[in-house]
This record gives sequence, C-alpha cells and structure tokens, in this order.
Amino acid sequence: MKGYSAEHYEALFDQVVDGINGADNALRPDEPGRYRCKTIKAGDQLECEIYPLWNTAAEAGKAKRKATAEAIAAQNEKNARKRLIRRINANFTSKDIELTLTYAGDHVPDLPEARRDMANYIRRVKRWRKAHGLPELKYVAVIEYQGEDGAPKRVHHHVIMSGMDRDEAERLWGKGRANSARLQPDEHGLEGLARYITKSLPRFKSEKRWVCSKNLVEPTVTVADTKITRRKAARLAHDADAYGKELFEKLYPGYTFTDVEIKASAYVAGVYIYARMRRRR
Repeated sequence: MKGYSAEHYEALFDQVVDGINGADNALRPDEPGRYRCKTIKAGDQLECEIYPLWNTAAEAGKAKRKATAEAIAAQNEKNARKRLIRRINANFTSKDIELTLTYAGDHVPDLPEARRDMANYIRRVKRWRKAHGLPELKYVAVIEYQGEDGAPKRVHHHVIMSGMDRDEAERLWGKGRANSARLQPDEHGLEGLARYITKSLPRFKSEKRWVCSKNLVEPTVTVADTKITRRKAARLAHDADAYGKELFEKLYPGYTFTDVEIKASAYVAGVYIYARMRRRR
C-alpha cells in the first residue's frame, strides 16, 4: 500500500513525548498505520530516523501547508550538520587528528584568501605524506569567520584529518599558531567535535559550508517499511527508554542502545522517533 512520507516534515514534530500522558495526547485516532525506518550506519555509530507513512494525500497536504519557510530553513540547517557528523564518524577514528589554525599578528584574511590558504595547506600536507609513505589524506575543513549570532569574528580554520605526526601537521601551516590533538570519540563518536566546528556555519545556501577530500566514504543508509509497526511506535511513545533498549538492540544485534527521542505534532498524525546506538566492543 502506498504511503505519504513525513520524512521532509520533521520540523512539524516539535512536541516532546514524555511518558504515558504525553503518548496518549500524541497518538490520536488518525494515527498512521505504518512507519518508515531509515537506518544510517557511520563508523561505530548507528542512527534510526522513524517517521509516519500517512494513508491519505490530505494529511501530506496539511503538512505541506503548515511547514513554514522558517521551519524548512531550520530543518535544512539541522540536516546539513547531520550529514557532516555522519561523514566524520564514517571516516575518522581515534587514530586521526584535529587542528585549529589561526593567523599571526594583525593580519586578517578575507574569505577568498582564507580559502586559498587552506587549499595550499592541504597541498603541503599531501606532499609531506607522500614523501613519508603515508596513505592518501582524508580531511574535513571548516573556515570560521562569524559567531553563532552571525557577527563577524577573527578568521580561523578547523581541520579534521588522517593521522600523522602532529608536530609536522602544525609546522606545515606557517601562517600563525597551529594547535593539534588526537581525536577522542565518545559514545556518540565525533558528534561533539563536529557540532563545535560547525557552531557558526553560514546561514545561506549559496555560501560554502565546508570542504572535504573526495575520498571520504559515505555512511550506509537503508530504508524499511516493516521494522516499526504502529503498535511498536505506540509502545515506544509510552515507555521510550526501557522499550527502546529492548526493541533496538533486538533489531540491531551487535549494537548498544544509547538514547531515543520521540516527538509529536499539533498539526499532523503520528510521532517522529530518533534513536542512536553504537557498535558493541
């Protein structure tokens, strides 16, 4: 049976479902019959995005009408960060490094110059690695030039890259101070670091958000329409933590349940479920 997916309307699900009372309010009589489960595997991290498949075009049309331009923009911003977090988790481990690169003295480059500086730095690193027999470089680089409020700030760079001699990685910058550290994944991998370096990404689609090497592997994404039934979604809404652990560890052997968030909408039927797991060591 065809369903109308709520995937692109996550922003409408903005009411946290917490316990039995919240679940009873969220699961209305027009609750959808099915849910779509998108599974994303990135390194040791596994995420599940579970959203309704509405039975009628009318419900989908209602969602489209309620999704404001502001809500869509905020969701696009959230999705951009998700994509970067997943790429970083899929490609980097505790064997790799992060760097913060700044400029000496009073020199403050404009964005074109800062981008050239980063491109030149990456070329120097690649040459050094090739000369020392290291594997091809993987990297993600972000130029930070504004605060979270959009106000200008002193330009500097954040780089996550393949493991190498940290002293050499710092020396090759040559434009000012360079500080490096080994990556330290936690139960959510490198999500914390990814959020930190993107805390002030530009807010306009036309602006380049980050640069990365072309040899990064993509997270593995699968979609299933039978993993999560209406009954399972309802039980999750009533007892997210206890049943979440039981359900997701059964669905994904070899992974440990981390957390789950369930949200409802005042406008459309169903709940949006987001769960995280990590590979069992």
